[in-house]
Amino acid sequence: MTADLQSTATPKARRCKRIERELAVLRQMEGHLFTRELVWAVLTVPGVAALVILVAVKTHWLSGSPALAATIAALTGLGVWWIGRRWLWLSVIIVFGLVLILLEDLPDIGDIGGGSAKEQRRLKLERAIARREAILAQLDGRRP
Repeated sequence: MTADLQSTATPKARRCKRIERELAVLRQMEGHLFTRELVWAVLTVPGVAALVILVAVKTHWLSGSPALAATIAALTGLGVWWIGRRWLWLSVIIVFGLVLILLEDLPDIGDIGGGSAKEQRRLKLERAIARREAILAQLDGRRP
């Protein structure tokens, strides 16, 4: 029955109804846009920008090249922006990876009760170096 009413309505009346529905939906979207999305944008955009700048600082610190640091920062920011437009979950993973890159050189706080894993690896490495140096010294002493 509604199909009969729509077929008898003029094209102008149908267009007006469609535009009114679209306008109602857009007004509904407008209310949500200025609450939750705006708050998230205000919180996340500066955070991601600071993260990209910190990655650039670390790149400059490791490489000593300001041009490389600026290029890495620009490419990282562009990549996060482009991927975030399409796949939000992937940009979250990238931001998590950037945080891990920044935190990899921080001193280890250590375990409670036992030695830290980094300290144990350092001691193991020192023993392996000392062992090989002793073997080389022994081999050099045997050579005529």
